[in-house]
Amino acid sequence: MLEDVLKRWGGQEVTAMDVYRDMFQFGEGYLQKENEPGGFHKANPIGYWKNDGEAHGHYRIMFEDTFEDLLPELQEADFCILNGITYFGRKNVQEHASKMFAMIFDLDGVTDKTLNAFLNGAFAVDAYPVPNYIILSGHGVHLYYLFENPIPLFPNIKLQLKELKYALTDRLWNRYTSTSESRQKQGINQGFRVIGGRTKKDAPESFVRAFQMNTHPFSLQQLSEYVPDAMKVDEKKLFRESKMSLAEARKKYPEWYEKVVIRKDKSKARWKIEEKVHGNNPYALYDWWKAQIRVGAMYNHRYFCLMCLAIYGVKCGVPYEQVEEDVLELVPFMNAINPEDPFTVSDAESALECYDHRYCTFPIKDIEVISAIPIKRNRRNGRKQQAHLKVARMIQQLNDEERGTNWREGNGRPAGSGTKEKIIREYVTAHPNASVSEIAKALGVSRTTVYKHKDKGMEKMEKNQNCDYLVKLSNGEEVIIEAEPGLSEYDQMRLARLKLYQENLEVEPAEEQSQGGKESN
Repeated sequence: MLEDVLKRWGGQEVTAMDVYRDMFQFGEGYLQKENEPGGFHKANPIGYWKNDGEAHGHYRIMFEDTFEDLLPELQEADFCILNGITYFGRKNVQEHASKMFAMIFDLDGVTDKTLNAFLNGAFAVDAYPVPNYIILSGHGVHLYYLFENPIPLFPNIKLQLKELKYALTDRLWNRYTSTSESRQKQGINQGFRVIGGRTKKDAPESFVRAFQMNTHPFSLQQLSEYVPDAMKVDEKKLFRESKMSLAEARKKYPEWYEKVVIRKDKSKARWKIEEKVHGNNPYALYDWWKAQIRVGAMYNHRYFCLMCLAIYGVKCGVPYEQVEEDVLELVPFMNAINPEDPFTVSDAESALECYDHRYCTFPIKDIEVISAIPIKRNRRNGRKQQAHLKVARMIQQLNDEERGTNWREGNGRPAGSGTKEKIIREYVTAHPNASVSEIAKALGVSRTTVYKHKDKGMEKMEKNQNCDYLVKLSNGEEVIIEAEPGLSEYDQMRLARLKLYQENLEVEPAEEQSQGGKESN
């Protein structure tokens, strides 16, 4: 059984709230509480459920303080889904997505053999990232990869995350890990059966169950290590979200507040393309990109090339009907690039979703990355960043000399003054044997926060405390796996689980041999 395979590799069954509390980082201030006043840009997970015989389903906002009370309403429904994203508003539509807390994958065609092959590849040779949770969803499994910090879903990062997820799906779903040859490439907005909820009626499991496999959350950089360079997400280029309240923004940016909040005008300043092209064709840039697709489109980037065509249509003001006609006309060409993996009309229609005026300022660098088509830039004679900073520092120094001041004094928060860092360090000092999960539960913070602060300013832990791993064999016996020097915490965990699996193999054949002896007698 799949459950037995997970346990051999050290999987521990956990509750639905264990997973959701960990995934959405309860207590960190990301989720809105019921009746909490607005103004701080908080969002919430959105559950969807539907009973047999109902014409329409129901959406449920999952507030942090009432999440556990609302969860049974979803679990008792005939069909219910939830994902690792928070949303503004009342529906889980992509345009309202706020932050991604976890990237989740659906893996079908799973047997004991293929699941064991996947886990062996993850733990033994690092062929796949080790999921934080593996969910038995009925006929398959869901793989949950939790992020250290939630990813703000700005338009540019949504496309990069979608490409990363597609590339990881190709990595995770193969002939060794699944008996199904038809991969399901799902978008980042895909919903998954609620943990503790009902499965399909013909499934071997009646309810969705969760097993924890890895306590170390991931960064985008870590997940990107498992995909080709062209599909990696560069975290340095991500937008950083402001923590400023609306009241503070009103004082600091009155013109923005008047335009966006008072007049409800959320339109972006647009580049006047007609002033930048030579000749009388206002769609010159759009036509140029159509030509680039036929010259440079590659197999793994077909979808994103058409997505960028829709974006260029928005930038140039091309009517939607014309963009739709051009995109569908390119389907046979895209399909011919690799007929063994057909490119369909459905793929093209999905790419057309990016015909959205919010993408009118989508950066050229991101277009180049997701399409894999290089774009030559015009040379600019402006000052380079290094020269600009040099001049700025000279002015800064002159001002300090003239005024007798030092701009560095009084700027920045004193090191170690953060309250969470302080209480975590104090707790670890008083409880050196406590695990990360125990620390997080005792202090009411997330494991991510504990990982962030627990080693700051402290001496290296002694052996058999937090460096080594206490694991259980399949027969219930506890053993300590000694840490190996020079490895990251993630690799320590991975190799510890591999040793655990090997220990379990040594235990179980002895039991089988004993049973065989009794039968022969």
